[in-house]
Amino acid sequence: MMREPTLLQLAVAQVLQLTPAIRSFVLRNAEGGALPPFAPGAHLGVQVVQPGGSAGLRAYSLARPHAAGDDAYEIAVQCEPQGAGGSAWMHALAPGDALTAHAPRNDFALREGDAAPLLIAGGIGITPLLCMARALAAQGKPFDFFYATRSEASTAYLHEARALGATVVHDGGDPSRGLDLRAVLAHPQPGRHVHLCGPRGMVQAVVDTARAQDWPDDHVHFELFAGAIAQTGDAPFEVRTLRSGKTLTVPPGQSLLDVLIAAGLDPMYDCRQGDCGVCAVDVVEGVPDHRDHNLSPREKAGGKTLCTCVSRAKTPHLVLDI
Repeated sequence: MMREPTLLQLAVAQVLQLTPAIRSFVLRNAEGGALPPFAPGAHLGVQVVQPGGSAGLRAYSLARPHAAGDDAYEIAVQCEPQGAGGSAWMHALAPGDALTAHAPRNDFALREGDAAPLLIAGGIGITPLLCMARALAAQGKPFDFFYATRSEASTAYLHEARALGATVVHDGGDPSRGLDLRAVLAHPQPGRHVHLCGPRGMVQAVVDTARAQDWPDDHVHFELFAGAIAQTGDAPFEVRTLRSGKTLTVPPGQSLLDVLIAAGLDPMYDCRQGDCGVCAVDVVEGVPDHRDHNLSPREKAGGKTLCTCVSRAKTPHLVLDI
């Protein structure tokens, strides 16, 4: 059973337009006093209102590291016109407005080994990496920092990233003009960890290049804003839905959630990226391939629950209690 999240009542203290599509928000404790601490890489689960009045939960990485006694969080939100409406609701907020959020949760923690961490950001994926860079710089620790965007005008936190030593590359929407990933990842070292966040295509390219350059998988850490990254060897699997009596096939490249929806079922879901746990269902038979950030290690090891939005199967068949 999942624990009830700690809810925070926050007030918008400041809104800044970082780019035409990205705004930063400084959020303070509406009840006064310090806010719960967090480590770099953590995100805030904000309760948003979608078109039609339905509630949703959106995960926004915290962009500034926590300090003792802090009474504010900083996040940045990119407006997605084709999205479900959560970012538009956020962009409509003004100083003084109130919102509710889950306390910070960290599924993308900064790993520090014997060598300087390697930070790679793409687009709005800058936010958790900026938090890591700010924290490392404040402690006087070395790190390497790369940041890829389409253009200077679309680059949030551009001047601060450069001040922190980031190599910033604008590709104009053409990945071939972007970061030279083979060069960036050319020298894997024991104890050197890669941290990356950004669009699916960029993250997939970094992961593939790192594997080709013999980086250990457990030294490459990433966070996505839309679903689970594809993995080598993904295969189709069959799902039987116990209560609805359907037998479905989930092909590589398509999520279990989308297959359930296409079959006419009405599964619960929200974030579509394995953060919120709304889509979790009970597993009756088979072994899940967990790719979410919500279930605990114990829950994943037990194999009795599955997040349909990102996870797959290690066995050819699954039976779900839906």
